[in-house]
Amino acid sequence: MEVGEDLPATRAHEVLLHCAMDAACVPPLLREAEATTRIAELDYHTVATVIAWIRAASSRGF
Repeated sequence: MEVGEDLPATRAHEVLLHCAMDAACVPPLLREAEATTRIAELDYHTVATVIAWIRAASSRGF
């Protein structure tokens, strides 16, 4: 990618998912790369719902 180029939606979703997992302190060993990639391919609403679930689970100590 070049500076100033838009990030494709799937890649942006993947970045958001990884940020949510980092914030929730999900260890790298528990991150399934293929699953994260597949979730990132879904629509924004679905990805946002998964991120909300990660945040909620983290706040409950799961």
